[in-house]
Amino acid sequence: MYGLVLEGGGAKGSYHIGSYKAIIEEGIDIKGIAGTSVGALNGAMIAQGDFERAYEIWHEISYSKIINASEEDIKRIKSRKLSKEDISLLVDSFRGFFVDKGLDITPLKNLLSELIDEDKIRHSGKDFGIVTVSLTDLKPLEIYIEDIPYGQLVEYLMASAYLPVFKTERIDGKRYIDGGIYNNLPVNLLKNKGYTDLIVVRTHAPGIVKKINSDGLNIITISPKDNLGKVLDFDRETARYNIKLGYYDGLKALRGLKGYHYYIESIEDEDYIINYLFNLEEEKISKLREIFKIEGVPDKRALFEFIIPKLSSTLGVEKEANYEDILVYLLDKLAEIYGIERFKIYTFHDLLDLVRENQNSEEDEKTRIFDRIIEKVDVLSFFTKNDLIKEVGKIIL
Repeated sequence: MYGLVLEGGGAKGSYHIGSYKAIIEEGIDIKGIAGTSVGALNGAMIAQGDFERAYEIWHEISYSKIINASEEDIKRIKSRKLSKEDISLLVDSFRGFFVDKGLDITPLKNLLSELIDEDKIRHSGKDFGIVTVSLTDLKPLEIYIEDIPYGQLVEYLMASAYLPVFKTERIDGKRYIDGGIYNNLPVNLLKNKGYTDLIVVRTHAPGIVKKINSDGLNIITISPKDNLGKVLDFDRETARYNIKLGYYDGLKALRGLKGYHYYIESIEDEDYIINYLFNLEEEKISKLREIFKIEGVPDKRALFEFIIPKLSSTLGVEKEANYEDILVYLLDKLAEIYGIERFKIYTFHDLLDLVRENQNSEEDEKTRIFDRIIEKVDVLSFFTKNDLIKEVGKIIL
């Protein structure tokens, strides 16, 4: 049985929704959910089986659904183009915006009251846990659904998501704050329930991520390489982008796809890459030796001992990467440079064909980068990084 852990992060929570869409499509049955802050809110919707509604909410998200302010006022503040008259008007229109030294999030509470079905969650058969911190008692609270008093689930979900800039409300006379200041990624809540197969969705939002002894755990991590935006940036277009990103990142993690920015299926023939490199023509290796200023070493040795490590360093590939990883990363970077559509699952050869089409179109230019190099020029200094990657790509691929 799989457990799902959702990291907190405010507006970054749109990424959870895309990731869970991938989980559904891969046919993975989630039996337990733990989340902090927005992870708790999204987790509740998932636990009660209302993913489609959660998707709709995030797809159509707006500031006015979260805080008590108009979209027009928010846009004017974000644009930073305020005249003295604007500021005067905003002061008047924002009376009540700051309540008890915090943003009034009544719209969010009303939305949760409408959406959350406490009975559904309690009878879903799924484990569900959240994290918050009691300001009154000055202690954290990691709590499961069965420990939350009946009728108070929405209050506890709000307590988990009370960012410091939000107006806090009391539960039984006590004030709470966002659980991210104690444990923003509550893997332990499901580990303590006996889960060993976990899918963890990161947002890399500010907060404490506690170290967990992962011995005996099978953890699949869905994590963005892109910046998901600001915690309070409830912009609709950003949310839609993050949903798409979460979906493809989810497929990458669950299917074991390759690539950095792109989504590339592994090459089925394990020997394809090594054979490809072994059969690289001497003329091409000579050009690579010239680019990387390598002399006095036989071609094949130069390729494997000097050229590929230098290329790997230029690309920023991890040290433990194998030859397939390096060539896939090169292909990935070239696709990015040439502006090839990112959100699509490619085979290695399909993406290679698209990169080659772009390379061939550059062949029509009167002067190629490599042909502009004159003798005694330090090639590595002459090239920009992208120029170098493009030229090496033309030779190797």
